Amino acid sequence: MKKIVPFVVILLFLISCESSEDIKSLEVNKTRISIPLGPEQLNSYQVWSSYFEKGNKLVAYNDRMHHLDFFDLDDQKVISSVPLEKEGPYGLGRIESIYRHAADSIFLYERGKLHILSLLGEKVETFDLYKIYGNLNLGEPVCNFYFKLNYREESKEVFFFMLNPTDDIEEKSQHSLVTSLSLENETVKTLPIKHTEHFKNVNGHVGFITYLGFTGFLNERMIYNFQYESPVFAFSPISGKIAQGKVHEDKMINEVLTLEDPEVFDRHAIDNPHFLSPVPDPWKDKIYRFMWGAPDPNLDENGFTEKSSSISVFDSDLNLLQEFSLPNYTYQINNWFVNENGFYMNVAHPMNETTSEDFLVFDIFKFNVD
Repeated sequence: MKKIVPFVVILLFLISCESSEDIKSLEVNKTRISIPLGPEQLNSYQVWSSYFEKGNKLVAYNDRMHHLDFFDLDDQKVISSVPLEKEGPYGLGRIESIYRHAADSIFLYERGKLHILSLLGEKVETFDLYKIYGNLNLGEPVCNFYFKLNYREESKEVFFFMLNPTDDIEEKSQHSLVTSLSLENETVKTLPIKHTEHFKNVNGHVGFITYLGFTGFLNERMIYNFQYESPVFAFSPISGKIAQGKVHEDKMINEVLTLEDPEVFDRHAIDNPHFLSPVPDPWKDKIYRFMWGAPDPNLDENGFTEKSSSISVFDSDLNLLQEFSLPNYTYQINNWFVNENGFYMNVAHPMNETTSEDFLVFDIFKFNVD
């Protein structure tokens, strides 16, 4: 039985309003959908791609079964589960990112490889990334749940975050963090996206909070951020220019004081905010960004599962409109996406006592001008 529960989130306070628009506040409406699952599906996925095909759909990688699971978000039902081969000519390893382009074109990233699959899970083409990037001295091309796989049909390019193993802070600071790969001729271009001044100021000692966050484009610009500070950035592939939002309320993480003690690394990651990947919303011309903050002092424990969380809403000019807190023990981090219905967040925090393995549950947020 389908369920949808509408209610309104009351905004307790206005954190900031810097847009050129005359906005007094944002009204936040929230609805919940609950998709009944079979024995093979999961109630939370880290690797997924939302898309539109006669309604809003979701494809997710089921690492337990090595399947692609397809969902109808509007009708709240499972469409199908497509098994993936592990061996032979169609064999695939562990999938770390998905981009569903068309019914017969699903892009999958596994470490060192980019695959294109048909809807039936059959491998159409594979690009050997280690071979393509091997002699370029750019680092390792990566897509994951911070930096999502994304294909631009206009230029026939995909984009990768570049992991550089060097410990030299000067080299790291000058290193291009993003490349594009042309699927037509397998040529690689570096983008002028590098670490920020804050990264240099803390000697690159940001602990685990190192990744660049990217999920997609807004108005032809690549929207991205860094986990270690609060601004949102936009890169234009046409002009080659980068725009930067403001550092609001001096929100930057502190330097890790020692690189030798794993407990210090863990404590640094627990106590400091993680500014996770921004999500462009082309239907509302907005950007949403999840912040994983310090643990709530009102909770009995003080670990990763107790970290507080909030959503920041930005306009298309990268101005912070508003930030608001989310309830503890509710949402699974890195499992969110946007479509014309709103901003979806998976209700599957590991400490959430209401979570059931029988349902895939999302809260859908809509941000409207009051």
